[in-house]
Amino acid sequence: MADNVIPFSRAPSATTGNGRTDATGHSVRKRRWTINGDFVALNPTGVARYAREVTLALDTLIAEGHPLARDLSLDMVTPRPAQLPLRAIAVRVVPEYSKPRLPQFWVQAQLPRHVPGGLLSFCNLAPVAVSRHIVCIHDLHTRLMPDSYGRLFRWAHRLILPLLGRRAARIATVSQLSRQHLVSYGIATADKITVTYNGSDHAAKWKAGRSKLWPERPYVLCLGRPQKYKNIELLVRLAPLLHSMGLDLWMAGDVDETTVSSIVSPVPHNLRLLGRVSDDDFKKALEGALCFLFPSRIEGFGLPAVEAMASGCPVVASTSPCLPEVCGQAALYADPDDLDAWADAVGSLRFNSKVRQMFVEAGLKQASRYGWRGIAETYLQLTAEVDAEAAG
Repeated sequence: MADNVIPFSRAPSATTGNGRTDATGHSVRKRRWTINGDFVALNPTGVARYAREVTLALDTLIAEGHPLARDLSLDMVTPRPAQLPLRAIAVRVVPEYSKPRLPQFWVQAQLPRHVPGGLLSFCNLAPVAVSRHIVCIHDLHTRLMPDSYGRLFRWAHRLILPLLGRRAARIATVSQLSRQHLVSYGIATADKITVTYNGSDHAAKWKAGRSKLWPERPYVLCLGRPQKYKNIELLVRLAPLLHSMGLDLWMAGDVDETTVSSIVSPVPHNLRLLGRVSDDDFKKALEGALCFLFPSRIEGFGLPAVEAMASGCPVVASTSPCLPEVCGQAALYADPDDLDAWADAVGSLRFNSKVRQMFVEAGLKQASRYGWRGIAETYLQLTAEVDAEAAG
């Protein structure tokens, strides 16, 4: 990592000298792009996972000399050193000011001064001052599910996202559903938006053997998140029905007994709260679970469902958008408010091993459709299109 970290300095020029020579022997100047590295300060889940994996895939393509990257110079600017195994992408660290330390100050005020060419931003909010810019806006949950977010967070998205939609050269998003929302809310026009989806192959790097989790009896797995749209109420109320099938409910994530007690009391004795778990723990839990439950009322993509399928764990998902778009025929579905339907879906896997194996195989096949390399190639193509347009 130390070899590719460049300490704070002036931003280099928009071109980086000779990239290569063409068939006539003339030098070809490299196109200059920078990755917005704000995600290195975030927990590696959700949008930060997307940013991390796309960056690693871009690094691989550049190191391999991919045709779309031969004339491209790509680096990354971060507010702190990035713990990423990069080979071809240099990192420039621009420390965040300690005063003023305000939300979005580094992104909006500091980062643009260190972007000599184009900018790639992968985590929704990004500098509005940069127009040679490709931004991934994952969803509009702050509009669609406002009760799940704080007021300042909602207003930051409401103010900044429309500006990005107008200013940026291209917008990426992670599902056709999110694309429709971006258009219907006037964030960007349909012709400006590219759907990339997410990848799944990062789950193959997780090592279940490093986990110390150990089941006491058969269980199903879910994630507990405090946002209302994540629908943990259904999961908690489902626990007694799972107990009647001889199953525990493992819940990973930021949910404690106080949260559960506000939904139902007493806390179901077959509910095991794991807290925040590592990737290796999550892999171990997925490999041992009867199935993975995902009852969200809305998702931009629903990455945990695809991670489960990639790990050989059948998925029971909500009929809410966009999980049917992402999981296709490889998951079982239930209405997010129909407790009996969820119990029936779990029961069909619990008491019929052939049905479960069918969904294991279907899930592995469905997950294989989603790869970070293809997403990185899409971004390389978008940078080439933006540069071609800028060249006239």
